[in-house]
Amino acid sequence: MIKSVMKFLGVLIKRYILTLLTLILILCLTFYKPTGIKRTDTIVEIDKVVHFVMYFTLCAVFWYENFKVTLKPRLFLMAIFAVIVPIIFSGVMEYLQYVLTSYRTGDLADFYFNTMGVLVAVLFSWFVTRPLMKRRGKRCNGEEAAQ
Repeated sequence: MIKSVMKFLGVLIKRYILTLLTLILILCLTFYKPTGIKRTDTIVEIDKVVHFVMYFTLCAVFWYENFKVTLKPRLFLMAIFAVIVPIIFSGVMEYLQYVLTSYRTGDLADFYFNTMGVLVAVLFSWFVTRPLMKRRGKRCNGEEAAQ
């Protein structure tokens, strides 16, 4: 049983390595303590863009890696793992910043921009990435997709 679980985890890690690396990068950035940067209005605005881009990237990379396997994903599972989980993860990270650090603040606006990044990535992935991969002839359920 342990052997089969380890094999399954190995397959998941191999299949979703970019997603995992993006997640690790977000974790590092979430708790990174910036040095020598004065907070200004410009930095606050850039901060929101960074939040949007981080979670857009996380979600878009996950969808891309899923589309490499199949262009017909199980939408219920993708809704959970590519939408709900990143949004919950984002909220947990904001809360942990608030509770565990003195140099970071958990911010509802950051959570909002994280969520917007995830939702825009879903639309981007479905309406841009998926059709592009279809046109490039990626495999779909073991058969070559129509070009």
